[in-house]
Amino acid sequence: MTAGLETLRVGRLPYLNAWPFHHASGSTAPVWISAPPRRLGELAARHALDAALLASRDALALRRHYRPLGPLGIARSGAVESVLLLSRRPVPELAGRRVALSGESRTSRALLRILLVDAFDLRDVEYVEHDEPADACLAIGDEALARRASGGWPVVLDLGAEWTRFTGLPFVYARWVVRRDVAPEAARALCEALSASLDARRDPDSAPRPAGMNTRDVRRYLAGFVYRLGPAEQAGLTRFHQELARHDLLRHHRERVAIGSAA
Repeated sequence: MTAGLETLRVGRLPYLNAWPFHHASGSTAPVWISAPPRRLGELAARHALDAALLASRDALALRRHYRPLGPLGIARSGAVESVLLLSRRPVPELAGRRVALSGESRTSRALLRILLVDAFDLRDVEYVEHDEPADACLAIGDEALARRASGGWPVVLDLGAEWTRFTGLPFVYARWVVRRDVAPEAARALCEALSASLDARRDPDSAPRPAGMNTRDVRRYLAGFVYRLGPAEQAGLTRFHQELARHDLLRHHRERVAIGSAA
């Protein structure tokens, strides 16, 4: 990687679907900070990151301070398998019931709230935190992959599939962004390094496997993602931005904000 990157603090996600970006390395490397999406969003809001693979809601909420880093991100059309509502009863029967929200991502929390209202007309769900008793729960990332493989839930709603069914568009789960005050040459070098990681096409058999997944499962899962966002993905991101604003879910995290006003 190009000289000058060693001063950049770069956030990346620890999930399997972000693995293709994890090979950006060389004689000069940035300071990598690996954390779940919610934590990366909090760090970015405090200007503690120079660049990051932010969950899409955080990337949109922080757009005054961060700009897209090339076309790079994580998107998929249809079923994603790793953003799931796991329920003990059919989704339409969750009216008035408790749904536990994952603590790892405000983007997935917001997506679930939008879909339950718009696609299922569920307006009186009681949302609780992930460690509270509930009739259904939101799981994301490698945890969702493992829990899906376990087959322990009678109802599994894939939020990616539901979003595409409802909008006809892919969903952008995360977006690479860089602080607007980062030197253009450093931002360009990081973008080139991340692109080179994608182009290296490393064997998915070497990727970490969530519980219950074999190498064939990993290959199939990774093959469904788009890592360079095109017009369809941009349209999906624009639609999500509109829905976040309409549902008042775009305000960024503040300490002790009630769960009802923050995704």
